[in-house]
Amino acid sequence: MENARVHGRGTVRLMARDLVEAVAFDVTDEGTVDSDVSQLFDRGRIGAGAGSGTGLSLARDLAVSLGGRLSLTGRRPAAFTLLVPVRREEPGSECGG
Repeated sequence: MENARVHGRGTVRLMARDLVEAVAFDVTDEGTVDSDVSQLFDRGRIGAGAGSGTGLSLARDLAVSLGGRLSLTGRRPAAFTLLVPVRREEPGSECGG
């Protein structure tokens, strides 16, 4: 989210959706993705704007470490979705003491 706030173009929008077994965070801005999508998340890849080329790579690594994923879901305007799995407690599964 921080990467989108700092490097997003124009208005950055964030929407969260509860998908029962996951939460999806959709991030859009007014930019476009015109480059090769297969390299979009590569470390060191720098797009048209200023930056070091680590933001999307680190964001994807963090998503994967949580068991989720980060993907490009739109090119014009630029849109990304972060999908994070959630664990729901079963009723009556609280540990008693």
